[in-house]
Parts: sequence; C-alpha cells; structure tokens
Amino acid sequence: MKKFLLLFALVVVAMPCGAHCPCPSNEIWYTNGSTTEPTKPRDTFDVNIISNTYYAENECWVIKFDGDITSIGEWAFKDCSNLTSVTIPDSVTTIGFQAFEDCSNLTSVTIPDSVTSIGYGAFKDCSNLTSITIPDSVTRIGGSAFSGCRSLTSITIPDSVTSIGEWAFAYCDSLTSVTIPDSVTTIENYAFSDCSSLTSVTIPDSVTTIGGSAFYGCSNLTSVHISDISAWCNISFNDSYSNPLSNGYNLYLNNELVTDLTIPDSVTTIGDGVFGYCSSLTSITIPDSVTTIGNWAFHDCSSLTSVTIGDSVTTIGERTFCGCSSLTSVTIPDSVTTIGSSAFSDCSSLTSVTIPDSVTTIGDCEFAGCSSLTSVTIPDSVTTIGGSAFSRCRSLTGITIPDSVTTIGRYAFCYCSSLTSVTIPDSVTTIGDYAFYYCSSITSVYCKATTPPAGGSGMFANNASNRKIYVPMRSVAAYKSAPYWSDYADSIVGYNF
Repeated sequence: MKKFLLLFALVVVAMPCGAHCPCPSNEIWYTNGSTTEPTKPRDTFDVNIISNTYYAENECWVIKFDGDITSIGEWAFKDCSNLTSVTIPDSVTTIGFQAFEDCSNLTSVTIPDSVTSIGYGAFKDCSNLTSITIPDSVTRIGGSAFSGCRSLTSITIPDSVTSIGEWAFAYCDSLTSVTIPDSVTTIENYAFSDCSSLTSVTIPDSVTTIGGSAFYGCSNLTSVHISDISAWCNISFNDSYSNPLSNGYNLYLNNELVTDLTIPDSVTTIGDGVFGYCSSLTSITIPDSVTTIGNWAFHDCSSLTSVTIGDSVTTIGERTFCGCSSLTSVTIPDSVTTIGSSAFSDCSSLTSVTIPDSVTTIGDCEFAGCSSLTSVTIPDSVTTIGGSAFSRCRSLTGITIPDSVTTIGRYAFCYCSSLTSVTIPDSVTTIGDYAFYYCSSITSVYCKATTPPAGGSGMFANNASNRKIYVPMRSVAAYKSAPYWSDYADSIVGYNF
C-alpha cells in the first residue's frame, strides 16, 4: 500500500534495522545504543514482554512479546530521550495517548499500514524528528500528535485522513510546506499554529470547518490557494478575534491572485471569517443569491475599497467588515434587517453610510472607530442605538436621532470630538453611562422628553465648557433633581420645543 512520507522516500534508509522491515508482529525494533524500557511495560501492551535485547542480525534492539501487538498504549515510550528510531509492526492499529512524547532524540518512525489512528500527543515534542511515514490507513491525526516536532520541514497527509486534530502540528517551526488532501473536512483549533516557517498552504474543497487560530502565529504564511470560490464561501472559521490567517494573506484561485472578487450566484451564505485578513481583495460584489454574510467574514481586509451587497441579504454578521481601513463607502440594501455588533467598526476611511428602514437596532460598536465618518442617516425604524455604536467617530459633525429611538446605549457617541450639538427626541427613555462622554465640541444638547430619561453616569461629561442642556420649560426642576441629570444642574436650561 502506498505510503506518504514527511521528508525521505524511505524511512528505512535512516535506520539499520529497517532493512529487514516489516518487523514481526510480536516485536518492536528500535535504535539508541542501549536497552530502552517502555514506561509502563505491564499495562501498555495487551501482551507481555519476554525479552528486550540487542539483536545482531537486525543491527538494532528488539523488544519481543509473547503475542501479536495490536496497540501501543498511553505513555508507552514517553520521555525515552535516547530513542533514535522505531519500527512498529503491521499488527498495530492504534498509537495511543502521548506514546512517544518527549522522545527528544527520535529522528525517524515507521508507522505501518494497519494503523488507523494516531492518538493525542503521540509524538509531541519529538524535537529531532525529521521524517515520519503516515500510511494511507490513518483516518485521524489526533490533537497535538506532532506538536513541537521542530525539525520537520515538510509533510504530506494521506488521502485517508478526514480530520486534523487540535494543535496537531503546532510549533513545527521548521515546516515550510504542507499538502492537505481532498479527504479532509475539518482542520481543528490551532492545528498548524506557530509554524513560523510555513509560507503557503492549499485548502481543498472538501474542508468545511477551520478551527480557531488554526494557522495563528504562522508569521510567514502569505499565500492561501483554493480551487473553488463557492466551496471556500461555505467554510466556517471557528474564531472571531484570532482569525486562523491573522497575519494577512493573498488569496489565489487556481493560481490566479484574487483582487476583484465576485461571489458566484450559487452561493447563499458566506461563512464566518472566510475572507478575514485577505489583503489582496480590493472590491467585492455579493450577488442577490446571498442572504447571510457571516460573522467577521471580511474583517481586516486592509485593501478593500468598495463593497456591493445584493438585495437579498438579510443579515450582516458581527465584525463582518471590521478593520477594513480602506473602505470608503457602503450601501446597505433594504433587505437587511440585522447588522451585527462591530460590523463596520474601525473602517477608518468610511465617510458616509445609509442605514435602511428595515433595520431596528444599531448594534454595539457597529460604527465605532469610523474616524472619517462625517454623516450617518438613522431611519425611523431604529429603536435602539447600542453601546459604543458611534464611539470614536471623530469627524461626525451632526447626528439626527429619530423619534423611534427609545434607548441610547452606554458610550454610544463618546469621543465624537467634532459633534457640536445633539437633539434627543421625546421617545428616548434611557441614556446609558458616558453616552456623550468627551464630545468636547458639543455646546448644545436638546432633550425633548417631558419626563427625564433614565440617565447614566458621566453621560455628558467633558463636553465643551459652555455646553447647555435644553429641556422643556415645565420640566427644568425635574431634570435638575433627577439621578445623574442633577450632575449638570447648572447647565440645564428651559426651552420651548
């Protein structure tokens, strides 16, 4: 059966006893210059050890058992620091939990075709392991299986593998390339994290889930290759803040660099995080077939300047365009009913935005840090302006809050340093803590409600020194005595609305 190698064509070249492979089913061959005792000789194997001696004919040491070995159990050779090579017989089907962990001088291992599973931490921190044969019988590479194998330079995963476990190849910092076969559907959390020499990766169309931070810390990973945009759109990245490709990367479709992206009409959902940190994208067209744009789907696409969103989109997820620092304008269609929190936060080049009448809530931090935003239209359908929704919008000179709004969240407009006046309609019943904190140019606040809205701490703190708060004539006393409003009693003035 065909075997897939990490580095060399045959592991047996690196180990004298390998010339006689495969070893008998009741023996394990190894080299290290002296006898190696398994860590747990009585309960690690299903059979008993009957000898462990040097065998001149093999030119290596041999552990012999009184029956066929079917598994190498937990911690079997853990911390055997002098072990340099191992040949495992064809009778073994399972390599267990941390079986060879911290075998720091192990340079090569032959895994037979009979093995179907490589367990958690099986070869973890084998820092001198330069080559390993993973046969095409293996269906799962367990969590941390090869984590910390710092001498591995390349790896080919066989077509039988469907899942690559958490931390499976983490900290393999000599790994420069990896081929993931079409059989793989799941790449779990941190699977290749901190592989600092990895420069390119090809993700097959079969993959549907890439775990959180799967490629986190791969500081030289600059190219991601795919063959089908539709398949890529259907992937979900299971992480919001530590995107698996968080260093920024160029996306290649059939070896062509993707800059102007048109999503095909076959796509209905753009998955979580799929284009996050894609630095090659400059424009995106989302067709009418798409109804949902997932969380952080395009976040930190630093070169993205324009987005066209189709008329069928109903949901823009959390942090979808967060950190798209070159994005200058966006039109949100009337079909959209939900915009997730931080959806456009830190889009520092965005100058204007129109929110459609279909939206009822402006989420937390939705436009926070949009430092070039000069105007925004909030429709009459909106009832809630979320916490920090427009915080740090330093170019915003005016804002009209419609009569439909009942709640202004905490920090909603804090640090809007160009805002000179604000009118709060009589529909508002709650103003959160620090809602207009450090709006240092505000000189006039017009609050139309007859009954003072429930106020929050510091809601008008650090406005302009001459700022006045205008309230209905008959409500002046009520405002001056109301909790938190009383902090501004000297600034409260009656006004005929």
